[in-house]
Amino acid sequence: MNSTSRSGQVLINCFRGRKSLTRFEIQDLTGLSRVTVSQGVQGLLGTNILVEREREASNGGRRGSALELNPHGGFIGLISFTATSMTIAVANLQGEITCSQNALIEIGDGPESILPKAVAALKLLFKSTPKAKRLGIVIGVPGPVSHLLGKVVSPPIMKGWDGVDFYREVGDAFELPTFLENDANLMAFAEHRLVYPETSNVILVKIATGIGSGLILNGNLHRGSEGSAGDIGHVQLDSLSGTLCRCGHINCVESFAGGWALVERINKMGYSIKNSADIAELCRQGDSKILHLIAEASGYIGHVIADAVNLLNPSKVVIEGRIARGSDIVLATVKEVVYQRTGALATKNLEIISSKLGEDRTILGAAQLGLDLFFHSIPIV
Repeated sequence: MNSTSRSGQVLINCFRGRKSLTRFEIQDLTGLSRVTVSQGVQGLLGTNILVEREREASNGGRRGSALELNPHGGFIGLISFTATSMTIAVANLQGEITCSQNALIEIGDGPESILPKAVAALKLLFKSTPKAKRLGIVIGVPGPVSHLLGKVVSPPIMKGWDGVDFYREVGDAFELPTFLENDANLMAFAEHRLVYPETSNVILVKIATGIGSGLILNGNLHRGSEGSAGDIGHVQLDSLSGTLCRCGHINCVESFAGGWALVERINKMGYSIKNSADIAELCRQGDSKILHLIAEASGYIGHVIADAVNLLNPSKVVIEGRIARGSDIVLATVKEVVYQRTGALATKNLEIISSKLGEDRTILGAAQLGLDLFFHSIPIV
């Protein structure tokens, strides 16, 4: 992108989060003159950065044309880890996933076992893309992230990963710029960019093995001064006592309602399950004991979401995660608690809803973030 003129970069950045635009729409977005837009567009068409396609007329009349980023003009490598799986993918300039691969893992097996497999899988997927068009790599992880260092910091779920230099271990293997991001942040970014682009304040809450949230404030992904914003799973519930959390503190909401804590409690009840996917399956089977436990856990989660709503006043709270998908009780209980514990003004236009994106939401968020960082050159805020 260094060879693109300043006006050309302005035109390109109009497509950030947008699939297609007409010349008039570009003129309206940029405030540039018709001649400047026309000349800039012609230059970008000539270098194949943009392509022109016919657009269906809304009134059934004559078809118009619209401009799009050339999907073959660049590619982003994507790696997403959860507690029990990893997804490797490649996205094009329109943020579409062109190929992907999934594998079951146990994140506690450590980086020595898992990272080489992720790098090898991405190298295989990258084989179909020219090296010159590989723009960068985004990695999503279920833990607190230092974006400056490219490391997870004391991650409760990711035992053995503390201090691992992802930028060196992954980025250097491809000789590409690499960015590490918390998975809940990527989910929130995907929801905002792909589902609610006009909504400025959104909280996404992930309820799975761990509990976390991603914050969209004033239209931007909010990371905080050190990158730990949104870590609601480790808000402490002082009204309860005696439970040690994986992070080393006492009475965190995750120690009562996180998937790992629920697995321990459920197995003490005589069951034999391994993870949050098993909990979700028991919920789908209608097991009354498990549903009662999930309702109780959802109430605890509702308490911390209510605090977040009072503090940040979002217009949407999106609930996501395996346990949340396992039963409608989760969403219903969270709604009930939040509306009981928050002020009338904070809930006046508040929606608490389930995610509308599918299983690829983290990867889709990583693709959008990667395009901002490596193609549109938007600095993180």
